[in-house]
Amino acid sequence: MQKKLKISTLLGHQMNKRITNFLLGFFAIIFLFKLMLIDRDNNSENFIELYAKFNKIDGVNVGTSVVISGIKVGEVNRIFLKDNYPNIAMNIDQNVEISNDSSISIQTHGLFGSKYLIIEVGGEVEKMENGDKFSFSEDSIMVDDLLRKIIEIGESKKSEKL
Repeated sequence: MQKKLKISTLLGHQMNKRITNFLLGFFAIIFLFKLMLIDRDNNSENFIELYAKFNKIDGVNVGTSVVISGIKVGEVNRIFLKDNYPNIAMNIDQNVEISNDSSISIQTHGLFGSKYLIIEVGGEVEKMENGDKFSFSEDSIMVDDLLRKIIEIGESKKSEKL
């Protein structure tokens, strides 16, 4: 009788352990699935979307920072072609006031660093609103182009001395 009691207790303990393990695994999978579905849009209610058109945007990607005076105010959320020109859509903090005559340019951290967009705020009273487009934009400077210009300047200076 005691053997039957021990066996049934042992079986009951193993069954409880299986059920516990199943439930833990089930809830872990649900938790991980919910994490994957979290909206990573940074609550788009706090941002306005602005647009800029460039000739070339080498090195700019979705997630690239947008700064004003060295302070991050947003990031690139979409890159697309329109009329064969690269256009950038960016989310900017809605609390930042950017005048209509502001310009945007693509800059590089150091000589070979990552790219970022910098907004030079203008002096107009009227401010940009959601969906507005920058009137003035400056393209990314390619290191190859920069080196070529430096070599051309050096060669022209050299020929002037002769």
